[in-house]
Amino acid sequence: MKKLIVAALLVVGLSTFAQVEKKDKESKGPIEKLSPEEKAEKGLKRMTKQLKLTEAQQKQMKVLMTEQEAKRAEANFKPSKEDRLAMKEKISKILTSEQNATWDKIQEERKEKMKEKIEEKRKERKNKKEGKPEKTEDK
Repeated sequence: MKKLIVAALLVVGLSTFAQVEKKDKESKGPIEKLSPEEKAEKGLKRMTKQLKLTEAQQKQMKVLMTEQEAKRAEANFKPSKEDRLAMKEKISKILTSEQNATWDKIQEERKEKMKEKIEEKRKERKNKKEGKPEKTEDK
């Protein structure tokens, strides 16, 4: 009888653990679809908060970001290096030197995060191909 109870508790414990893992992966949910104007507004709010933009800067950035998001919404749009540099130049003209330094730092951090995510995905794919179990980190 004791073995039966221990086995039942083991099954319940393992199934609970499996469900928790699954919920963690699904918690991100689907990416919300925003219009170009909504994306520009969301980006402007984030920049205003991070860089403490003035009213005049917000107006200039809104025009610039709305324009950029409209381009991105076009089918098959892939920004070239020249496009990215031109956008960076326009942004740097609007921001003060302190804000530019902060913005550059934020952009570097975003690049590093993206590199880490890409590397993680590569490792996951490699492990799946080789049949190795995934390594999960405790948070």
